[in-house]
Amino acid sequence: MGEFGYSRDRRPDKLQINFGIATGINTIPTALTIQRGNAQDKKHIREILKVISKVIEKNSLLIFDAGANTKANKERIKKLHYHYLTLKPKKVKTYKKYIREFMRNLKEGNVEYFEINRRHYSCVKRKNGEETLYIFFSPELYEDQIAIKERKFERQKKKGNALLKKRKPQRIPSEKGWVELIPQLQKTLDAMENPHINGIEGFFILESSVDEDPKRVLRLYKEREKAEKFIRALKEGIELRPIRYWSKWAIIGIFFVSFLANLLINLTLFLRRKVLSGRLKNVKLLKKFLINLTLTTVYPKNRFRFTILSNVSRQILEIFGDFVWKYEDKTLDFRW
Repeated sequence: MGEFGYSRDRRPDKLQINFGIATGINTIPTALTIQRGNAQDKKHIREILKVISKVIEKNSLLIFDAGANTKANKERIKKLHYHYLTLKPKKVKTYKKYIREFMRNLKEGNVEYFEINRRHYSCVKRKNGEETLYIFFSPELYEDQIAIKERKFERQKKKGNALLKKRKPQRIPSEKGWVELIPQLQKTLDAMENPHINGIEGFFILESSVDEDPKRVLRLYKEREKAEKFIRALKEGIELRPIRYWSKWAIIGIFFVSFLANLLINLTLFLRRKVLSGRLKNVKLLKKFLINLTLTTVYPKNRFRFTILSNVSRQILEIFGDFVWKYEDKTLDFRW
């Protein structure tokens, strides 16, 4: 199942596996799909739709990112009697057309303003056939995106300055003769413009099959972060990666066991949310709490560190049996 492809971890030299999950707003996952490592999001979502159509009620709202946003996928969702909410892909020419419409409505005063999590938003709602477009602008998002692009431009200028100091003509042989590579500097009379700034900073457009209040729509779209947190918990909290299995069924098995483990953790946190409110935010933190509760790491002088079981309770004995007493030994003698 491992294939070379685009790597979000910037390691395209490693074999990868692509997996997708569907999560409810209550953080309880409902579906898991596993695909080859070079599967694109717009194709992967078709497999997810096959699974969730068996477990999710009709007229549910499916929220997904721009990678899976295609006309065919949206039609497929509607045929399954679901609604969708997604981000419109950020193509500059298309976005600028809608930004001009946003500016016209801004002059006419037909813009809705609201605040979410200390960020300010303005929105223009536009009907496009059976679909509703929500054109958003956030000044805080604008400042963040401009700052990121300015830092990127500064890094590139530093790289260019280093090349400027050591530029030398190069001669490379070929069948027809010598190829000369002569570095050339194109000077500018005015300050250089940042080529990464394209005029759509601070704007984003949501597409949906439902016509709703813009503030509620944006809040719902932000809930997709719960699926991203679930995936992060699988990778970091459950320590799913790196995967050291090669057979197809071994890979499916490790994903399925990790998925079930995280499902039980999220279900427990959801059922006990009143008691654990604000204490446990992710699986990684939960694992740290459990390790601190049950394990003690000893650092003897001039020796290797070792870990002992420091909290042998009745529940632990019921699960692991009498062999745990071996790990309660607190002597500093070598045991290897």
